[in-house]
Amino acid sequence: MPCERPEQPDETYDVVVVGGGSAGIGAAIGAAKAGASVHLIERYPFLGGAAIASSVLSYCGFFDQRRELVVGGVGGDLLARLRAGGAYEEITFKWSGNTVVMIDPEFTKLTLDEMIASAGVSLGLHSYLAAAHGTASDITAVVTITAGRERTIAASAFVDASGDGNLAIAAGASVSVLPAAERQAATLSMRIGGVRPDAPISSDLMRDAVAAHNAFSDRKLVRDHGPAARLPLTGEVTMQIVDQRVDALDAYDLTRAETAARSQAWDYLNAFRNSMPGWQDAYLVATGPQIGVRETRHIVGRYEVTGADVLSARRRPVDGVARCGWPLEAHHGIGSTKYTPIDGRGFYDIPLDALHSIDRDNLWAAGRLVSSDPEAYCSLRVMGTAFATGQAAGVASALQARDGHVPEPEKVRGELERQHALV
Repeated sequence: MPCERPEQPDETYDVVVVGGGSAGIGAAIGAAKAGASVHLIERYPFLGGAAIASSVLSYCGFFDQRRELVVGGVGGDLLARLRAGGAYEEITFKWSGNTVVMIDPEFTKLTLDEMIASAGVSLGLHSYLAAAHGTASDITAVVTITAGRERTIAASAFVDASGDGNLAIAAGASVSVLPAAERQAATLSMRIGGVRPDAPISSDLMRDAVAAHNAFSDRKLVRDHGPAARLPLTGEVTMQIVDQRVDALDAYDLTRAETAARSQAWDYLNAFRNSMPGWQDAYLVATGPQIGVRETRHIVGRYEVTGADVLSARRRPVDGVARCGWPLEAHHGIGSTKYTPIDGRGFYDIPLDALHSIDRDNLWAAGRLVSSDPEAYCSLRVMGTAFATGQAAGVASALQARDGHVPEPEKVRGELERQHALV
């Protein structure tokens, strides 16, 4: 149980957002546009979350499988800025039918800085969440550590966009956690330079290269192909092929997985250099640096999105606050990815109650933390959708801070529409 708030906090805001990834950016800007004073807490020295920290340089979930845009608002603004800067390219993978947006990491970091600043959001980088204060029903303040100094920050409403549910845990809110063996596998991204501009990139060539490697090497590679595409501006190839089964809530297991994945990345590079045409001079620009974690905790919300909601393309004209058009993408084994399309290859709505903690009235969650069953989670976890659920959580928290009570879904939807989100 979190303890009561100290009498004199160091700072006070309407809304505090924990986590500066896609969901946190959506939440912070959404809350600020709704009129709230907002403080955003981020442990890294940059914004962007997994897109930058794990070099997942492809935004999934902005489009459904008909290639129709399903995320607007903050996420749509980001895409427009990236497109204007030439740091944007849409790619549709033939083997999955999914459309992703390839990004340049440095331009994206700069753009996110500008978006947060122009929204008037107070930003605390290098800030680690240490504790939460509150009662059995509300959070009243959080404690952050910055270079050894503690700061107590009070607010009327809070958004957990940490990915791992760090605020929910600190506040004593209910979360759900699958056994590590049942969670989505993690993947270490690779950025590869020196690949000839005309060199083909195909699953068949990857499979042949891995088979040739495994024929003579004792260090066998399990996954034989994965998403790969060229980045805008640099022309480097980004690839997600190095899988690990890991309990990302255990630092020692995470250490094991990341060190093993970095070693494995070199095996893949050598396999491709030795066998794939135009890859003879390829070199490893970077890995990660952090492994891409797909799943840890989820909040227990007032509604749980189900696999049936996803596959039936369930629409919610009354309480829907975010759209998701990404299919079920299950990574339940090393080298195993299974896609199941949404009915009509369209989209479904995520309701407000799936973002609202069941036992902390002023705690909202977004991104990977949205309340869902294991099947639905395979779809709604992606970053494009995280911008949408983040913006919805931010708007809900801002209206709650302003009015002093949980907002009705129609008010949240109205404000989201004013902010040009798609609901």
